[in-house]
Amino acid sequence: MTIKSYETDDAVRNMLQKLSVLWKNRAAVNQELPDYNNLAFDPNKADFSECLLPFREHQAWLEAPEELKSQCLSYAWGIYNLKTIYVECNVVTPSCEDIIKTPPPSANRNLLQDVMSQALLDEALHTRMSIMACNYIYSMRALQPLDFTNFNLVQWRNDILSQCSSESERRLTRFSIACASETLITDYLKTMAEDKSIQTVCHEVTRTHAMDEWSHSSVFSFVASDIIHGLSQKEREHMRAIILRTVEMFANNEMGAWEKVFSMVNFPNARDILHDTGDSNEIGVYTGSVESLIERIGLNSKSGKAQPEAEQQEALQ
Repeated sequence: MTIKSYETDDAVRNMLQKLSVLWKNRAAVNQELPDYNNLAFDPNKADFSECLLPFREHQAWLEAPEELKSQCLSYAWGIYNLKTIYVECNVVTPSCEDIIKTPPPSANRNLLQDVMSQALLDEALHTRMSIMACNYIYSMRALQPLDFTNFNLVQWRNDILSQCSSESERRLTRFSIACASETLITDYLKTMAEDKSIQTVCHEVTRTHAMDEWSHSSVFSFVASDIIHGLSQKEREHMRAIILRTVEMFANNEMGAWEKVFSMVNFPNARDILHDTGDSNEIGVYTGSVESLIERIGLNSKSGKAQPEAEQQEALQ
């Protein structure tokens, strides 16, 4: 990013101020959260939405014993939350810290620090919620916890950052990935947040998380709308390219995690599923979201002029 100070649109400044005020009443971290342990546990309910499994139509899955499929759905909940934890801790949190510690030379410097520190508090709560939700299901199902760290998204992000030639480029890349992530994670959480047929605790945890992340999508969009005013055309093109490439991270099926799960439960014909299931799933859903983000924050124009009017109305609802 450039060092020269820059001005930004009044619309962006006004929305950052409004989002900061709204956070005090809307964010989960400021509410009295329910005690999820007191929610009724129904052993006959699935712990995860089967429609999200990338191999849900594979013959080996369809023919598997129901007990094994139930265990796999519980582990799917574990994978789902572990991936969420890595998004929060490895992708979003470092970008929040960048702007809090060394904010860009914007006229809205204080506002940027304010909204990003609020987001950082939210991410810490989301991480804790995911940890508790995983352990609750493992305990109720008497399952061995899944320990898995080699998520595609972690390696992908590390590879992208290793290609940067300067610290300013790394900062911009970290922010671009996080900005896309906070839009994409709303898609990632949506199905579970709306599925009332699954275990109550799984639905409620995801719904609470999704509500915060929907707000974060607006926060990061407007922070991006501010930041691009201080970027050169080359930096804007880099930011746009990184946002588009982040789709790869979210669309990956994380079959490495599934390989470990299948081994843990001795799933029959697991090799066939692993061989036949592709790495990426429903890329079109995610691509539409990031293309909308790019248009919204002004990266489709050389001036970097954001188009926040529609976003203003949505963010304040």
